[in-house]
This record gives sequence, structure tokens and C-alpha cells, in this order.
Amino acid sequence: MPSRPVLGLSAKTDLSRDCNMSTNYFSPVSPGGQRFEDDVPLTQISSPGYRKSLPSPLINEVFGSKLPQTHSRNWSSSTGVTTSGDDFDDTDRLVSEKAKIKAFSNESWFLEIFCLVVGVLTFAASIAVLAVFHNKPLPQWPLGITLNTIIALISAITNASLAVPLASGFGQLKWNWFKQKPSPLTDMELFDEASRGSWGCCETSLFRPLSYVGLFGAFITITALFLGPFSQQVATYPTREVVSDQLASVPAALNYTPALAGRSGSTGFVPILPMKSAVFHGLFSESGPAQPKPICPTGNCTYPPLTTLATCSTCVDIGSVMMQYCTEDATNTSDCGWQAMGAKLQSANDAFSMTTFIPSKTGNMPHSNIMKFIFMGTESRNGSAGELRPWATQCTLEYCAQVINSTVVNGKLSETITSEVRNDTIVDITNTMGKAEISITTPDNTSVFISEPAALGIQSWFTTLFTNGSASRNSDFQSLDPDALVVVNLTVGISSGTTYFDSDIIQTFYWDYYEYNDGIPQAMNELATAMTVAFRSFKAAPVYGEATSTQTYVRVQWVWIALPLFVVSATAVFLVLAMISTTRSGTELWKGSALAMLFYGLDHATKVQFGTEGGSDEKKRRMRGLRVYLDDDKNIGNVLR
Repeated sequence: MPSRPVLGLSAKTDLSRDCNMSTNYFSPVSPGGQRFEDDVPLTQISSPGYRKSLPSPLINEVFGSKLPQTHSRNWSSSTGVTTSGDDFDDTDRLVSEKAKIKAFSNESWFLEIFCLVVGVLTFAASIAVLAVFHNKPLPQWPLGITLNTIIALISAITNASLAVPLASGFGQLKWNWFKQKPSPLTDMELFDEASRGSWGCCETSLFRPLSYVGLFGAFITITALFLGPFSQQVATYPTREVVSDQLASVPAALNYTPALAGRSGSTGFVPILPMKSAVFHGLFSESGPAQPKPICPTGNCTYPPLTTLATCSTCVDIGSVMMQYCTEDATNTSDCGWQAMGAKLQSANDAFSMTTFIPSKTGNMPHSNIMKFIFMGTESRNGSAGELRPWATQCTLEYCAQVINSTVVNGKLSETITSEVRNDTIVDITNTMGKAEISITTPDNTSVFISEPAALGIQSWFTTLFTNGSASRNSDFQSLDPDALVVVNLTVGISSGTTYFDSDIIQTFYWDYYEYNDGIPQAMNELATAMTVAFRSFKAAPVYGEATSTQTYVRVQWVWIALPLFVVSATAVFLVLAMISTTRSGTELWKGSALAMLFYGLDHATKVQFGTEGGSDEKKRRMRGLRVYLDDDKNIGNVLR
């Protein structure tokens, strides 16, 4: 590229003619022979010993009126004055940029203050949102938007808003730093890096700590990295049980009256089919005790204690009263049997027996009794097969009142009997004409009853269902009812081999005794529970409770808001400190403007020290040892020298 022509001027030469310019302007000729369109106003040479004034309205427009109104060029004091074409390059460049930066203005902190206010308001908005939803159910918004999404969005706006005053503050501190004292030229790059983000702030803090205000700003910028994670930790979503407005109830029986008249029963009454079904369920089901059907739409319900008509069972060990008896024709002890309280094992061949008793009409038992059972055996479940260890258990089945606590958890009903009340009154029902109901009153004066026909119907059916019977492993076993004989090759507990049973009822109690600990009391309890459920399932009185559901709610952990609060507050303090520092140092308000560096870079003498040789690394090495400061030049304004 051809170099710009050097103009040679004489003090005696007509300047207008030799330089081809008018009285107030000149137009230097380009290498292509064309003149430049943007002319710079000049004044006449006032003296050969001074520079010629080149006022630049562009510089004044960009950086204010504080700059000098003239720009000088070097002129020789001799007759032949010359100027270098390179000296005009800077002016030409300024003129060519004029149209591009007409709207540029950097003379106030308005933008930074505005962004800071936006950051404060968005942070306050996040606090308000959290306060509104604290301890409230998790909101359900369309498109899957969650509360965390809103908090993250607000946090991002806050972070972006605070980045503006932080970056501008660093940019201005750079000029303040060089205005206050000579500093390494590399500090210029450190300030620029700090204004760009957290990595630059780390470099500034670790490798070349600058001013205290700069370190404070670097700490804020690094801390702001954690705004996102901390904002996500503020809101948590635990679960809790809340009361639902849906109906919840559990049945309770205050009375039981159904009975069917029939000729098949000894009392003239028989129970209804639901009662029979419940009894068979209690005897033969292996799925656990029967349960009533509560109403619990949410799957989790609580109910107040309820009082209900029920069936209770009690079992006691009567082995101490067992006695061996022998018939007149017995030849040895193997032909003798065992007896206890009216129950008998017919012979030594009987391994198990059940004997039942029902109350008489004249009242030989409490009026509330349904039936008594005496179970006997010759082989204890804790002994060995064939070892003679007689045992006996008496169980009583009777009507009672129970106080029950009921709860439903995850759809599963759980009931606990807290108390039982019995009526041990003996009543003669010979001439009651079916009006002698069985009534029980609880301590809280709640009365429950079963009608006499219903009680007689159950009792009548039980006499045929629970007939006396035995079980034996001897083939010579003589069944009381050959038509009902059950022969099973059975292995249960210590019992093994072919076993003969008088009925299925005998078999089920035999199985329970040898298979389970407390097998017979457990079997009687399941029978009683099944009957209680039958009572509570027929025209029961509902006991209303509360249906609860698992609710996910918002719980705000306010401690996590401390860091965002610090970042917002510290950014405001940092901006105020940057403003104060600028005012005290008297530095122009250039902040992070790249144009300021373009217009007011290094002076010519400083630039010469770097030369034209060497790469970027070499120039950076030289910069570390070069200290410069921002100086006010009366001719060209501020300059780094």
C-alpha cells in the first residue's frame, strides 16, 4: 500500500494555495487521488513553535466538553515545516466513525441503577412468591409448570440484572485505578477480565489483587454463581396428612335381631345365611380374621372409638382337672379313657376330642353364653409322637360389647379391641316368649343387645354344627356318626399318618391345635370375630370419622435465602462504592466503553517502547514491567502515559 504523501510547508508559502484548502478547511488527498469527504476544521498557524490547532467536534460530542477544543500538530520552527502522514491517520479514523456513534452516551449511572432496581424487585418478587405458597399445597399449573420453574426464572432475571452494575463497576474501577496511581499496564487486562465473569474475578483475586472495592466486586461475582442452586434449595416439597371433606365411616352394631322361623332348629329358629357364611369363614378360612367394610375414599382414615355388639371367646387350660377313667370291662389301662368337667376321650385310641355344651332354658349358664367347648387330647403338641401327655382346654363363646379403635392406612383396615364388657346374668327363659333379649351396657352407658329369637336361632344351629366328636389314628376307631366320618392321611405337627375324624369341624380344630401355637384359642377368636363382623354388617349404625389424604405441600427453608439476599445487597453497596470512587478520583465516566480506549489509549512515547517486533506473549511480558497512569493532557485530554 503506498504511503501517504508528506506535506512540506513553508511559513512564507500561501497555505491555502499549497495545501489546496479553503480558509477554514483542508482536504488531504488520498493515495488514489480522491479527497476525503469528512473535513476537520482548522485554525490558522499561530506560531511556528506551536502545533496547529485541530478542534474535533466528534471527540467533544462523545466524551463531553471537558476535553480541549484544539488538537495540535507538530510544526518545525524552521522555514520548511513538515508533517508526517501518519499523524493524520488518527484524525481520519475519528472522522470516519462519527456517523456510527452519534447515539453513544455513557455519562451517567442510570442504566446500572435501573438494572439494580430490577434485580432488587425480582428478588423481592421471589420472596413474595415463596411467602404466598409457604405451607400451602403444591400448586398445579398448566403445561407442567412448577414452582421451581418460576423461582428459577426469577432468579435468572435477578442474576442477569445484577451482572450489569457489576460489569460497569469493574469497567469504571479500571480507569479510577490508573487515575489514582501508576500501575502495571497488565492491570488493564485484569479489570477487563473481571468485568466479563467469574473466571476473571478468580484471576483478579488470586494472581493480582487490585483495590479493595475490586476484590469486593470479585467476591460478589463469584458468589453469584451459587444463586441458582441456592434458589432451588429454598423450596422443598414434603408430604403431610390432611383431612378430606369426603365421607368416611365404619359400621357398628348396636343390636342384632334377624332370625328365621324353621322346623329344623331345636328352638324353632335358625340364623340367616350371612351369619352362617360368617361362621364358616371363621372356621375354615386361612386368609386371617374377617373384617368389616369401612368407607374410606382416600385410603387413609381415622375413626373415633366405637362400641358394638360382638362375640367374645375365652379359653382356659383345664388339664389339671383331667382324670383317667376305666370301664368295667377294661382289661388294662390302654382300654381306659380320660375325662374332665363332663367331657370324655372315649378310649386310649382317641387322640383328640371336642365336647360342646349349650345353656339350658332354666339358666345353668350366664344368659349371654352361646356355647362352651372342651377340647381334649392324649398327645401334646410339645411332646413326641406316641408319647402319652394328656391335655384339655375349655373355651367359651358368648355375646359381649366391645370398644374398638379403627384406622385405615393405605387402604388396609386395622382394628384394636380396647375393652370388652360381658353380662354374666343368669336368666330363666322357659316362659319368656322370645322377649328375653341379651343386653350389655358399657361403662359409658352405651347399650347393645341381641334379640332372643336371633340368639336362639344361632344356638339351635350350633347344636347341629358343633356336635361332639373325636379323632383317632387307630383303625379300630368307632365313629359316633359313621356317615360323617372323615379319613385323612394327615401330617401336621407331631401327628402323622392316617387319621379318622368324626367331622370336618373336628378336623379343623385338630389341625389348628397341632399346626399353630395357641391354635385352639386362635381358632375360637377367629370364629368370634367372624360373628362380630356379621353383626356389624347387618343394618349397622355408621360411625363417622375423618378421611385423610397425603398432600404434597411447599415448605420454604428461609435460611437458603441468605446468599441471594447477600448478593443483591452487596451489589448495591459495590455500585455505590464505584460511584464514590469515581467522584473522588475525578475520572471521566467511561465504565467499560471500548471507545474510551480507542480515543485515549497509550501516548506515542509509551507505544514506541513496544516496537513492532515480538508476538503477543512478548508484548505481555513487557507490559508487566511497564507502569502507566491516566494523565490529563492540556492538548489532547486524558491519556495513559
